[in-house]
Amino acid sequence: MLPLNHFDHLIVGQGLAGTALGWTLQQHGYHTLIIDRGEEITSSKIAAGLITPITGLRLVVSWRLEEFLPYAVRFYREIESLTGSRFLELNPMLRLFASEQEQEQYQQRSQTHFPELVSIPEPLANESEFDVSQGGFEMQSGGKLDVPTYLEASREWFQKQNCFLKADIDPQQDLAWKADQVQINRLGVSANKIIFCQGIQARHNPWFEKVPFEGVKGEILTLKIPGLTERRVVNRGVWLAHWQDDLYRAGSTYDREHLDCEPTVAGREEIMQRLTEFLKVPFEVVEQRAAVRPVIRGRLPVLGLHPENPCVGFFNGFASKGSLQTPWMAAHFADVLEDKATPEKQLDLSRKLKPKS
Repeated sequence: MLPLNHFDHLIVGQGLAGTALGWTLQQHGYHTLIIDRGEEITSSKIAAGLITPITGLRLVVSWRLEEFLPYAVRFYREIESLTGSRFLELNPMLRLFASEQEQEQYQQRSQTHFPELVSIPEPLANESEFDVSQGGFEMQSGGKLDVPTYLEASREWFQKQNCFLKADIDPQQDLAWKADQVQINRLGVSANKIIFCQGIQARHNPWFEKVPFEGVKGEILTLKIPGLTERRVVNRGVWLAHWQDDLYRAGSTYDREHLDCEPTVAGREEIMQRLTEFLKVPFEVVEQRAAVRPVIRGRLPVLGLHPENPCVGFFNGFASKGSLQTPWMAAHFADVLEDKATPEKQLDLSRKLKPKS
């Protein structure tokens, strides 16, 4: 058998989580190989990449926004500089009210919970394009990551560094263990650690079968809207985000029962119905895609090394917050791998690996 090519880390999966961790471990000086199946449709590849400062009907500031956002901006700007690409756009976002309850919620919270994040421009939006009769507000510190461009630019960079491999791994059949190392003889590689960043696919990984995944299917539409001038992301029940030229994207749905990547008529009609409640101009649906978000019970990401085998790591569960959270979380996980920190209690993998009932 030929000698194995040895790495410090193998990362399985090059979505938002695996990509951020790959960059971070490279920056720490590690020899890392990223292995990805090269699927056309994944939750990362169809993600809108929105960084929304204030979310939900109750108007809640995104978890640890003040900490995560500046870190994420520095992280993405550095990668843009290295790769010569542009994929992070920082712009205000527009939230339109759908009810008197939302108006009252804003009045109660805007001056006490997030005064520095909101304003009400005049006019709020072009009234020939949007129904603004119930008002709304503009959010500062919003952003949009062009996720496909970020992933592609990163993959090309990793390939140039000879640290990317397109391959599929069966965690049950392919992994061998020798002297505190993991080996994948079929691929001719070994490493000190293997870290799985597989998104919802980790449900089928025997190392993580006890992790309480609660995947959520989401569908998004690509729309052609000639003449629409709005470039801010607009939220009112669903979001509408400019993509390129006269193309926009809109979404998303939340389906916890049908965990597949098949677009549905029901998903399409739901998004279109909600759009027509505030978008006054005609649009044409030119594409519809679906994927399953990797949600884990507790709604927070999970990271750490497996308590029964410290050669095996897990970095997952970012759901729809990956663009904002993965850069900081990857740095935190790197500290864990270097024994400079322990996983934050609420993020710790070992707490999610409950005994079988």
